[in-house]
Amino acid sequence: MKLALDIGGTYVRWEIVDKKKGKEQLRNIDLQSFIEDLIKKSRITAVGISYAGQVCNNEILSAPNIHATIEPEKFGIPYIIENDLKCAVLAEAKFFNTSSITALYSGTGLGSASVDQGNLIRGYKNLAGEIGHIPYKKAPFRCGCGKDNCIELYASGSGLQKWADYLKIEATLKNEKLYKLYTEALLYAAATTLTLFNPSILVLGGGVIKHNLGIIEVIQENITHYAPLFALREAQIKLTQLEDASLEGVKILLERLP
Repeated sequence: MKLALDIGGTYVRWEIVDKKKGKEQLRNIDLQSFIEDLIKKSRITAVGISYAGQVCNNEILSAPNIHATIEPEKFGIPYIIENDLKCAVLAEAKFFNTSSITALYSGTGLGSASVDQGNLIRGYKNLAGEIGHIPYKKAPFRCGCGKDNCIELYASGSGLQKWADYLKIEATLKNEKLYKLYTEALLYAAATTLTLFNPSILVLGGGVIKHNLGIIEVIQENITHYAPLFALREAQIKLTQLEDASLEGVKILLERLP
């Protein structure tokens, strides 16, 4: 049996493929021991991990929003680790049956990934699509990556929480100030990905968006003020229909392991 995991900034979701699923808060578990126990108890033969951080050639380079560590080489079985958005966009491409798609997800962090002509756009160190850490505006606090001007500080759950703490208000998009900060930044991120990657579909997902579904209409109605018309021609902006695209995507990668 094979084990698929989606390790985000807040939760780890897992599935013994086609057998059993689960979800745990990261702060409640020792992640390494948790995975090793699943492997041992269920006689797992291979592990696939979707990871909310920078990953290249099965090596975790950094993880601004994850404070738990793992050492997959100690699992003692074949494994594959991939960036969570690259996993997600594989699942989205399969769902929408397209060879040209960009996924833009706003959850604990902000990330994107693209498929073009059926292939993942990776970049030299598999870092293509790290939209959350492009320069945007200075903030009075720092991102998990160490900078103080990342767009993730405005268009993510962790960013909203930092602004709420700084302004001493509740971290909710029902607050007019936070709503304005968030939607402007997300529109900027959406326009940037549409212009850079020119996908036929831009699919939006992530916990913040899923809990505030009206945001999809805000993006659709206002994107022409942010992106050039040539980047929008025939492009569709859609809401993800997948419960956990990153987990579904890593299952696709697991099929390639023996």
